[in-house]
Amino acid sequence: MKKIFVLCLLAVFMASGCVSYKHYYKLDDQYLARRQLETRAYETQDEEALLVASAQVLQDLGFTLDESEIKLGLITANKDREAGSTGQKIGMIFLSALSGTQAVYDVSQKIYVTLVSTKNHNNGYNVRIEFARMIWNNMNQVRIEKIQDEEIYKDFFDKLSQSVFLTANNI
Repeated sequence: MKKIFVLCLLAVFMASGCVSYKHYYKLDDQYLARRQLETRAYETQDEEALLVASAQVLQDLGFTLDESEIKLGLITANKDREAGSTGQKIGMIFLSALSGTQAVYDVSQKIYVTLVSTKNHNNGYNVRIEFARMIWNNMNQVRIEKIQDEEIYKDFFDKLSQSVFLTANNI
């Protein structure tokens, strides 16, 4: 009886390993637009100076550096912020009072940043940054989402370009 059970169990494991994924490596439709939003090219030979400038800009924006590895071209950072506005909270409480349910509103968030630099074919470096956040609500539930706001990326890259220019010209 044990042998039959083990053989059946083995057959189930082997059959489940034969599942094929046709679109496993297929990129989504917005991949190129998202990559263009998250990446900028810089014509500099000094990757270390570029990463130092990136870290300084992140710190100016209120982020705390978690990891910084110059040899790998990697910086990770985070910052804590309040989530939602007072108006949103009051509106949710009012709606929940009308409907007789408990109000659910965002309380806090932690914003994460990952920045990677890579050498490009023009003897410069590409900098790619990604912003994401974890949001906690008043029920202590968590959701994770990527930040796709163009203004945030534009603001970061504008400040980084200014910093790189000022450093390159010793201003």
